[in-house]
Amino acid sequence: MPDELDEIRRRLDTLESRLNSESGLRAMMDLDQASLTMRLDAQDNLLRALSITQSDHTSRLTRLEDGYTRLEDGQGRLEESQHRLEESQHRLEEAIGRVETGIQAILALLRDRR
Repeated sequence: MPDELDEIRRRLDTLESRLNSESGLRAMMDLDQASLTMRLDAQDNLLRALSITQSDHTSRLTRLEDGYTRLEDGQGRLEESQHRLEESQHRLEEAIGRVETGIQAILALLRDRR
């Protein structure tokens, strides 16, 4: 019986040792899991911040693109107006040329009458 009791004690010691070892491993797993949870939370916060920043940038880019489109449209209208002004100036110069020719003809006629 003493051998049997010693065997039970030895097995109990082995079991306690194994339980202590496994308890330490579980504690390490809990720490690892807590660390991973903190990292995931930090990553989640970063993703939310990135989403907000990206949304803000998208909004700004949209406003810039809209402004650029308005500027292009305004520039197109200015170019059309400039073209019309150039055509009007050309017609005015032609008319002035005809008036000058007419005045020269009138002056020539008046000189000839003298």
